[in-house]
Amino acid sequence: MRNIKGEITTQQIVLIVILLVSFIVILFLLFRLDLGKESDKEICHNSVVMRSASISKEAIPLKCSRTYICLSKDGSCERMSSPDVKKVKTEEEIYKVLAEEMADCWWMFGEGKLDYIGKDFFLRDNYCSICSQVGFDDSIKEINGVGETISKDKLYDYLSKTKMPDSEVTYSEYLFGTNDINKLKSTALKVDNGREMVVGTFGTIDLSKQHFVLTGITSEVKGTGWKVVFGLGVAAVGLVTGYTWVGLISGALIIGAGVVGEGVTPEISAILVEGNGVKNTFMAPTIQEANSNSLKKLNCYDILTST
Repeated sequence: MRNIKGEITTQQIVLIVILLVSFIVILFLLFRLDLGKESDKEICHNSVVMRSASISKEAIPLKCSRTYICLSKDGSCERMSSPDVKKVKTEEEIYKVLAEEMADCWWMFGEGKLDYIGKDFFLRDNYCSICSQVGFDDSIKEINGVGETISKDKLYDYLSKTKMPDSEVTYSEYLFGTNDINKLKSTALKVDNGREMVVGTFGTIDLSKQHFVLTGITSEVKGTGWKVVFGLGVAAVGLVTGYTWVGLISGALIIGAGVVGEGVTPEISAILVEGNGVKNTFMAPTIQEANSNSLKKLNCYDILTST
């Protein structure tokens, strides 16, 4: 009997030790996750919601900052200091990371449903927000099917066929309101010698360069008379000088004629989204090369995210 009691006591001790170790591990994980603390993306989203609900929007600061991400096959990252490293093994996993960043960016800034800018007096201005700065490690080129660049057309195809986590909606439906990528491509325009041309492609992402995941919003204009006058004026300037996004949106929404400037990525003309319940127009999340001419051609009046 004593031996039996001894065996039972030993089992109980082992069980207690296992429970204690499990409890310590759980506490450690909870501490690392810091579940009681808001993430930077949640802080940004909440500030956007608060600012959009305020009559005096300038009184409510946006608390949004860009994140730094490096995609890598081997876990190293030579081109960025202290980034959030995302390990990827396949071409599709690269698209998955980019799709998640685009979706997060759209959510952070209100999904085209919130006016967090307010009204400008004369002219619609473009306000941009850089949600993520993305770099690609050299080891990415070792992935099968990946060379010096990756195709944005393949990325958009992935967006149209892949449902978001815990959702029946695809990334493309969420971001652009459609899964018809060919239709989007049909509105991807460029200017050649003053003539608008359908290019039928969104281009490529150069893996040797860093890129921004960014979104944008246009302000409203006080007074309908000024809208028409300045809409016509900006559209005319856009035709002559390639005034880009301002000309495009003013023309498309104010006087019904689209204008795409020289040097602007054709993708931009395809992903403009009319506000849902607000009068603003939005540039759905896009991936643009950092410090490129096409980025400068967006004529962002202000960048709303801090570095």
